Amino acid sequence: MTSLIMAAIGVAMLGLCTVAVRLRARVGGIAVVVAAILVGLAYDNVAVAIGRLIGYGDVLLAINVPRFWIHAIVTPLLIIVAGVLVGRLGVTRVRDRNIALAGWALVAMLIAIGVVEEIVRARLVPEDAGDALRYVNAEAQGPPLPAIITILALIVLGVMAWRHAGFPWLFVGAIVMLIAAAAGSAVLWIGNLGELVLLAAVVATMAAVGGGVRLPLTSATVGGAR
Repeated sequence: MTSLIMAAIGVAMLGLCTVAVRLRARVGGIAVVVAAILVGLAYDNVAVAIGRLIGYGDVLLAINVPRFWIHAIVTPLLIIVAGVLVGRLGVTRVRDRNIALAGWALVAMLIAIGVVEEIVRARLVPEDAGDALRYVNAEAQGPPLPAIITILALIVLGVMAWRHAGFPWLFVGAIVMLIAAAAGSAVLWIGNLGELVLLAAVVATMAAVGGGVRLPLTSATVGGAR
């Protein structure tokens, strides 16, 4: 059942990727970045979903290795994506040059930490997750710090988008991700489902930035600061 759920989440990620690409004409290059993130996360889910069909060994190990690169690099990039989108919703504070530079520095630091912890120091071992077979990092101790900081940063950006632009959905997606990440330590697919909800919120933010799409509970002031 876990394999089937992971496959479904992967397909849903690709569906969101299609939506992101179609928004490129309205929101520009940020849509390409979001699409690339969605492709990476789709790969992560599918790699776990097909594990039971391949079985443990060198082939499955090779398929799993990119998953760690994806999470080390992609996860912190969501801070930049969200910052750009929130700024374009009209929250002028995040457009400040010093804040932008601090954001890029934070993302660079989180990527460096992720690469060291998830790649350089990694020792991959097989682990069953329901009927899904995957490789995990045996050296990992507790929740990954870059992921936690990224979610907290997205919550802060979500609060700003809600308070100053009347757009609540980025905040909702980040809160769901926080809860799902905690539950995901016990049930694998819940954490991945949380990622799907979060990326759906990011794509919804892109749609709001692009205009022409009405979203429930979204203030008419979206697109300009209060």
